[in-house]
Amino acid sequence: MAQIGTPHDRFFRETFSRIEIARDFLSLQLPAPLLAELDLSALEIGKDTYVTKELSESFSDLVYRVPFGEQALHVYLLFEHKSTPEYWTLLQLLRYVVLGGEQYRKQQPRSRHLPPVYPLVLYHGREQWHAPRTFHELVSPLPEVLRPFVPQFRYALHDISPRSSTEIKGEVLTRLVQQALRHIHSDQPAARLREHLRLIAQVLDKATALEILEALLRYYVQGTGRLDERQVRQVMQTMPKGDDLMQTFIEDYIEQGVRKGMQRGVQQGVQQGVQQAEASTLLRQMQRKFGRLSDPVRARIESADHATLSIWLDRILDAERIEDVMS
Repeated sequence: MAQIGTPHDRFFRETFSRIEIARDFLSLQLPAPLLAELDLSALEIGKDTYVTKELSESFSDLVYRVPFGEQALHVYLLFEHKSTPEYWTLLQLLRYVVLGGEQYRKQQPRSRHLPPVYPLVLYHGREQWHAPRTFHELVSPLPEVLRPFVPQFRYALHDISPRSSTEIKGEVLTRLVQQALRHIHSDQPAARLREHLRLIAQVLDKATALEILEALLRYYVQGTGRLDERQVRQVMQTMPKGDDLMQTFIEDYIEQGVRKGMQRGVQQGVQQGVQQAEASTLLRQMQRKFGRLSDPVRARIESADHATLSIWLDRILDAERIEDVMS
């Protein structure tokens, strides 16, 4: 069974994996001199992911590729969806860039160069971002004589947290998904959802509108924890009746989408509950057998999927070391 992930992770992947959103978003986020040398019409979304299981509860990632001269520019988009900024993001990003380089070297053994990488962090937590932005900020003391030997590494940041002053720009879909991420922590989720639905009404393609609508409503039910099916129906039924397209997909959703979306949400909730129970059981058994567990070990257990937890629960019966369980 694949890892379920968080509602934030799922909404991020469902939306930023859409080629039209990716192109529009990057056209606004990449530096103008770089954009002048790129052809975003040739943008590809890679299957690569460098976020480990241990970090998947805090991060999700996407890799975009754009032709860049004789090479391809890799845009590494790291999505940070914790409520507070992750202080060690720089170190994690550098690790992912190195992992990507190692993978490229294996795929292109004759190459003597690595493709260029543009690291971009998208953040939407409750607090404004305040983690270090340059690698030199992480090293202390750093005398002048050592500076040439410390990586000059930094990342671009797109902070759309509620406390940030970042202006959300782009086409309708690009603005919609960013606003949904920014307002997911709002104490008035129904009012925010109504605002997002007004943007969806501007999407001309019905199929796209229905797909985004389902993803949005599922996200606001699962991600806020404060909206249920009844409240979603009430919000939907208060939308203006004048727009034929809007009214058509409202009716489609009320008749089919809510049932489908909620059933999927319930199924995910049950699966997630099972995993949490298994993780809790394994943590208790391991602590009784091996004593206090380190934070990395606890993180691995808490983020493991159902299949992995089942294997570890079997191994704990005969294991003499932690490594015997989690190897």
